[in-house]
Amino acid sequence: MRSVMLKTAMLGAAFLLASGTARAAEVLEVNVPFPFTVNHETFPAGRYQLEQDTLAGPSVMILRGMHTPQAAIIATHEAGGQGPRKPALQFERRDNQYRLQNIWESPTEGQSIIDHK
Repeated sequence: MRSVMLKTAMLGAAFLLASGTARAAEVLEVNVPFPFTVNHETFPAGRYQLEQDTLAGPSVMILRGMHTPQAAIIATHEAGGQGPRKPALQFERRDNQYRLQNIWESPTEGQSIIDHK
């Protein structure tokens, strides 16, 4: 239950900016107010762009720092359940560290991150 509450609390932590314009261009701009991990790599708080890798297909996303040279290729699969009303990133908190878990474009369209071990 505590895990669900933490996930829900973090769901609204990073809303996508300019979603109307970004959606048309298939690029989503996000502001993440805390450090987080993706594929076991730590990213600092800041602004990022997310986009689908058009060559690899809809299950691969590219995350790029807008003010940092960091980038990641993220494998995903269709998220189950329902997302928030607005586009958002969903993070999971474990031991004072946040891990990107889901990318929601709409309440019915989302991608879950495949965690590489």
